[in-house]
Amino acid sequence: MSVPVAAPTASPILSVLTRLALAIARRRAYGDVHPMVQQADDQLTEALTRHLASEGTFSLAVAHRELLVDGQPAEFGAVSQDLATRLHQMNIGAARFSPGVNREAIAAFVRFVARRAADVRPDEPLPDLPGIVLGRLDFDQLGLADDEAIEAETTQLWRSLAERVFAAVQADGTAHDLDGSPATIGAALSEAAENGESAQAAFEALKGMAEQVAMAPRRVRDEIGERLQALLSVTEQSVIVAALRAGGTVPRARLVANVVDVLPAAAVVRWLNSAAMASGRDLSPHLLRLLTKMSVHFRGRRPEAVAEQVRETARDLVEGWDLNEPNPEEHASLLETLAGWSARGGETASSTGDIFSDPRSQEASRLVQMAIELDVVSEDAMLAVRRLADDGHATAVLSWIERGASIETAALLRDQTFTPAAILQALLADPLDVAAVRQILEATPPESTSVLLEALERSESRTGRRLIYDRLRAMPASIVPTVYEQLSRPVTWYFARNLLALLRDLLVAEPAAATGFSVGPVLLFQRHEHVAVRREAVRLLVQLPMTRASALRRALDDQEIDVCQTAVDAAFASRTETWPADVAQRLLAIADDNTIDVDFREKAVRAVSGTVTSEVRTWLVAHASRKSALRGALKLAPTSPTVRAALRVLTTRHGDAADAAPVIALARKAGVTGAGA
Repeated sequence: MSVPVAAPTASPILSVLTRLALAIARRRAYGDVHPMVQQADDQLTEALTRHLASEGTFSLAVAHRELLVDGQPAEFGAVSQDLATRLHQMNIGAARFSPGVNREAIAAFVRFVARRAADVRPDEPLPDLPGIVLGRLDFDQLGLADDEAIEAETTQLWRSLAERVFAAVQADGTAHDLDGSPATIGAALSEAAENGESAQAAFEALKGMAEQVAMAPRRVRDEIGERLQALLSVTEQSVIVAALRAGGTVPRARLVANVVDVLPAAAVVRWLNSAAMASGRDLSPHLLRLLTKMSVHFRGRRPEAVAEQVRETARDLVEGWDLNEPNPEEHASLLETLAGWSARGGETASSTGDIFSDPRSQEASRLVQMAIELDVVSEDAMLAVRRLADDGHATAVLSWIERGASIETAALLRDQTFTPAAILQALLADPLDVAAVRQILEATPPESTSVLLEALERSESRTGRRLIYDRLRAMPASIVPTVYEQLSRPVTWYFARNLLALLRDLLVAEPAAATGFSVGPVLLFQRHEHVAVRREAVRLLVQLPMTRASALRRALDDQEIDVCQTAVDAAFASRTETWPADVAQRLLAIADDNTIDVDFREKAVRAVSGTVTSEVRTWLVAHASRKSALRGALKLAPTSPTVRAALRVLTTRHGDAADAAPVIALARKAGVTGAGA
């Protein structure tokens, strides 16, 4: 039997869970940089830090259908259920937070669990976050394993729904045959909708089953989804609306989102339409466009991926209906973005006349389509492609090409589609059509790097800049000279930061591209007034053997701790190298500085692992040992992270040295030495 969390610690735990749920919700709604997202991260960090300071640990786990906090079931209603569902969708079985976890790690954790379910891969590695340990469980394997068990679980959940709906009607004195068919349950719902109390009971029945199904294995959810689709098809929409209206705003949103998660994609729009009417929202035109786009996406795509994309979008819409935040229009624009999606291998969502209102564009579209159908590309057809692309219709042209053109024709027309004007128009559009941008970027060749860099510099959309950057980073190292050339002219600090980061990523992917790389202009950025630019300059320069030591030397002397810590991270990553004496001294000086975070001080000690010199060894011995004031006997220094690090380095790199041997012996006797450095 489940045991509730002890009362004395319930309020602090609930505070942490509530702030975690809020941080996830805000990040899903607004992205990373919105002030409310930052505020939510700050509040979560404060609550979690306070709890860890008093309790010493905080762990979350999902045991089949429950959220466990520190090993005990957390019975906090919707908050616990939502978090359990979210962790389940992210394939996270456990998360343990330790004292010392920082805001950056907490924000990274929130960002990881706030992703779209469609972006989660079962085999992806879990992030390595300081102060946070994540574990994965195979939920579906822990659930039901065979067809007989799946059927039993599905039948039990469905029978529970039928019994509760029939009970709502029977409270009025009406008897029903409990056969559990969608038609019978639909009839009972129709009767319940005529009475306020019965409608409320029917709502609770739907809500209870949906919450149970939310944590069930995927196969059970699929089976229940098929039955719910049948129920919706035989039940008048007014009845569903009446049942939904019987619940409060928050319970209704939870029910709608949970049902969206199990319904087949084809039934989601009908369910959303009912939910919109119950919530007092008029979304019918958008929903019709959504239905059209769904049919497009089903062609040429995996049905599972399409269904999850539709469900994810529907859940985001529901979150926006009752949002009491300053800018809910961001949620309303979600449908507009979805309506702009184009699918490979699919039919166009509208006829040519619907897309192109002016005669010139209509004539150009006919020329292009004729070229595709006849597999003959004339000068007029190529001119028509360029004209349509320059007018902002590149995605439509690409969809025609991919649907019906031969390889040769497709290559000719695609080359004409990627004009500088067309690329810039799509990438700088406001609002940004994310799906169209992705399609254009995917097909943009390396020869258009200068255009992408211009868009990266001019874009005012954080999402747009991220998409452009990711595309540039995936290009071959042959674009390095084009990127490098941009650094030789005056640029804004944020564009300089992006260029330096891009160069680093390209050189990490293909180190050979650094051959003949002139570092003169890059060195100047280590003196830039903006910390973010100096940090990226360090990260780039340490990738180059010729400038690694000098870059570290300057960065370790930087007055800004962020730049100094970046240098420590870089030195730690290359800790097997032998550093010049002055670089090693700077690292050890940081290790001695008690005003610096202990994690970075420990890294500074371990960063000199490859520098096997007497000067380094003398420091390590002095840091790890003391002499008794009375007898002068050698003893270990008080245990600390830096002392442990010094002992590890001594043990693994200086074990044969005479002055290190006594300290190593004391450490082994005390059992405080570790393995490896």
